[in-house]
Amino acid sequence: MRRDVLLALGFAVVVVLGGWRAGLVQQPPREPDLVGYALMAAAALGLAWRRRQPVAALAGAVGFSSVYLLVGYPFGPILLAVVWAMFEYARRRPLRDSALAAGAAAAVSVAAVLPRMTSHLNLPALGLLLWGACWLAVPWSLGALLYLRRHAQAQKELELIRRALLEERIRVSREVHDVAGHGFAVVAMQAGVALVVLDERPEQAREALRAIRDTSRAALDELRAVIENIDSPSDIASLVEQVRAAGVEVRLEHDELTGASDGQRRIAYEVVRESLTNVLRHAGESGATVEVHQENADVTVRIANDNRRRAQLGEPGRGIEGMRERVETAGGTFEVTAGRRFEIRARIPR
Repeated sequence: MRRDVLLALGFAVVVVLGGWRAGLVQQPPREPDLVGYALMAAAALGLAWRRRQPVAALAGAVGFSSVYLLVGYPFGPILLAVVWAMFEYARRRPLRDSALAAGAAAAVSVAAVLPRMTSHLNLPALGLLLWGACWLAVPWSLGALLYLRRHAQAQKELELIRRALLEERIRVSREVHDVAGHGFAVVAMQAGVALVVLDERPEQAREALRAIRDTSRAALDELRAVIENIDSPSDIASLVEQVRAAGVEVRLEHDELTGASDGQRRIAYEVVRESLTNVLRHAGESGATVEVHQENADVTVRIANDNRRRAQLGEPGRGIEGMRERVETAGGTFEVTAGRRFEIRARIPR
């Protein structure tokens, strides 16, 4: 507000000096006097509120300038106050409102200068046309153009926000699906083992129940991390141990991935988790091989079933497509080979 007031004061000085100079050049019906200078200053100073109260600024500029011209003072820079106020109002208010305001301002301004134009020029229609075009139509058009541009940009940003929110919902839903699916698959496998050995080997049943408890806690921790949007654990070795505890043979070969980024480690973990979930659902008796290596700046992941009964890690579906989307979104490659051996190969760039 302080900057606007200083700018309005400077503009008022220019308007007053310009009005004084215009009185010397023109031969108006009335020479500028104290009242005329006061009207010029009031029209200019009202622009200090053009941001906070654009309606008041426009009304003041139109009202004071109309009185100034109706009394008979010379044409001068006071008209620039109307131009500036009209421009500011048009670029800050909706198009319909600014158009109505421009029409009202045109009617008042034309009514103020009509007696002078008809008496001197005898071409009232041409004068009215030039007046509206120069002092109201042009600033309104420029202001309205800026408003439409800003409105379009705001709509574009809003659409981007909506799209980002939708993508985030999809990501969270997918994470919940993968975490819950893996946890339930492990728990179901371990519960089946516990039921089989409950009477004959109670100690093994007890171990299976402990594994169910640990797996459930880990799954709940991951779900909580997903919902709270924090980094969830991505320890592939612990993930493999959970599956092994369910009675599935898994051979693991992996590097420490010390040079990999957090995103690479997370995506590799998600690919292994979803693949092992499919092992538990479709190929538990055949086991699987998991290989995670770092090659230069890339992380490579390979999961394959041992093909004892030509079992597969699962037909391509939602889980496979989810893994593919994760990897390809990060700029990597994802391949699935289905046949005598079912393999998933992913390369995740840094």
